[in-house]
Amino acid sequence: MTALLYLIGIIIGATVFIYLYSSYQSGKEKLREMREPKEPPSPSVNPEIIDYFSIKREPGTRLCPLCGKELTKYEALYASEVEEQGKRKILIHGCRYCYKDQAE
Repeated sequence: MTALLYLIGIIIGATVFIYLYSSYQSGKEKLREMREPKEPPSPSVNPEIIDYFSIKREPGTRLCPLCGKELTKYEALYASEVEEQGKRKILIHGCRYCYKDQAE
């Protein structure tokens, strides 16, 4: 009878030891992961979210479609009217910043 109790005690002791040892090892791995410097996630931009018309601007301002410069309501776009296949079209040539000398 005592041999059976010893055997049960050894089995219980071995299982407790294995459980504690595996808990110790997994805790060590988690600490190592926390201490290692992580690379920041690469930025991702969804082009559907960025919209030309959703940009907050002051009233009366607009953007040049060629260079993207913000124009006030007093700055004009250079454009010409052409007729092509019986339809009148407006060709936008840009703004004063598109034609500004690079030396200035």
